[in-house]
Amino acid sequence: MKRSWGLMDLVTVATIGIASGVLFAGWNLVWGAASPLFAAVLPLQYLLFAGTWVIAGPLAGLIVRRPGAALAGEMIAASVSFLLASQWSVDAIFSGAAQGIGAELAFAAVGYRVAGWRVALVAGALSGVGMALHDLPLYFPDVSASFAAALAAAMVVSAALIGGLGALLLRAALRRSGALDLIGS
Repeated sequence: MKRSWGLMDLVTVATIGIASGVLFAGWNLVWGAASPLFAAVLPLQYLLFAGTWVIAGPLAGLIVRRPGAALAGEMIAASVSFLLASQWSVDAIFSGAAQGIGAELAFAAVGYRVAGWRVALVAGALSGVGMALHDLPLYFPDVSASFAAALAAAMVVSAALIGGLGALLLRAALRRSGALDLIGS
């Protein structure tokens, strides 16, 4: 596995990050408007939707497969989300770091060589762990331990399914379209 980064790798990660950041910004608006409706069904909102915010890291790692790609993809996405007026302000970047580190660990564990469904699922799940480690103490400091555990589990499941397997499906669609032909992914 080639470890050095080429220009196309950098452009690809930047493109994934920027596109995901715009997705995140749109999702931030939907989330803000829908949160009152979700209040009665916590943690269901996380189980269904929180994984949307972690897709950049797994997608960048699946496509580029270089050290730092997953973290960079998630950090770029979080930065774009912040710049487009995220309601979480600069904390969006810290959240992106926690989530991106989780995804990066999954790819590092397989030496950046494997990019199948198992790695995608673990990358998403570990992004969800990063989300839980970041979000629970900050946004849910007063919930009971059992409720915090349910929230964490919901974040991890959602991130594994939407962020991990969703990224795998997106990569497959990009391959079919020919968009990845130049980088050989």
